[in-house]
Amino acid sequence: MMKTILLLAFAVLVSSSPVKHSDKTLLGDLIDELDKAMKSFAKEPEGKSRFLTELQMDGCKHEFFCQAEQELIKKVSGLSGAKFEHFRIDKKLMRNLNMYNKHHGKTCKPAEEGRDQIPLLDFLKNLLTCVKSEFSKINPN
Repeated sequence: MMKTILLLAFAVLVSSSPVKHSDKTLLGDLIDELDKAMKSFAKEPEGKSRFLTELQMDGCKHEFFCQAEQELIKKVSGLSGAKFEHFRIDKKLMRNLNMYNKHHGKTCKPAEEGRDQIPLLDFLKNLLTCVKSEFSKINPN
């Protein structure tokens, strides 16, 4: 009986470690990819910008990441042009955002209709802020 309890405790400990490491890797890659994507839009005139729904950051809960992925897929992923290349669903940024959401088993309601719209660059800045916030919460082990 004691061996079974020890084995279960060990299994739980071991199974939780890869998720943390995996999250750290995903979030680190997301930071890099968001930085690259944002450089594409930094010099864009305000009037030419794509607009996305402003999401409720509210402490950067996982709902935010899920809705961010949905917004990017719905409004940016299908656009052509080199500056939108990062947002294709087969590219690293979108794959990692999707995998991060899957790790947290998160499905969510779409962003509320009628909310304020913000330029894509501001949307990406908000997403980057939340990614960095989550990244900093993960232990360095």
